[in-house]
Amino acid sequence: MTPYARLSITLALLLTTAVACSDSASRQEEELAELRRQRRSLLMQFSSAQNVIRSVQVRALEEPGVRAAQEAFNTELRAFVLREDPDAAELLDRAREVGHDLQDLATPTLLQEGQEDPRPVAPEERAAVAAELAEVERSLRPVIDRAFQDPAVAQAFASLRDSVVNAMLRIDPGTQRSMDLMADLEAKVAEIDGEMARFSE
Repeated sequence: MTPYARLSITLALLLTTAVACSDSASRQEEELAELRRQRRSLLMQFSSAQNVIRSVQVRALEEPGVRAAQEAFNTELRAFVLREDPDAAELLDRAREVGHDLQDLATPTLLQEGQEDPRPVAPEERAAVAAELAEVERSLRPVIDRAFQDPAVAQAFASLRDSVVNAMLRIDPGTQRSMDLMADLEAKVAEIDGEMARFSE
């Protein structure tokens, strides 16, 4: 919100009653709730589009060039975290471990006849791992947001992103449609985040 917008709103508020203020707050809460609903819907659509190309993405991440780019990004990110917030380095390591566990739980395993899958794949255990990952990521979010403002981290991430995209298109050119949809959804989420940020000003 610009200073001019704040000034005009402040002048208007000087002439309102307490009831009007209450009504305004109620409208803002409703608007914020609607923005959150829209954001959740967009994220669900993003997840659905990603699931369509999940197998291609997994294959791309196994390619040597992509793995090298991923390692380079992880190195730059960890170096930044160690400089900016050494206490968060342990959380960063935990996020990678939990993320690997969650991926492993979601990945089918080929078994010989008569073998039983030894992994703890009960739905409640998958949910518990996902919840832990979400909590760790929430704790890391402030330092990760700052990290992506660092030129070295941003460049390493751009290289990783390009490597993954190129590998996926090489494996299956049809993934372009899903990636275009994901990019569009991501842009819409960013717009909603900007709208939601107004309520914290």
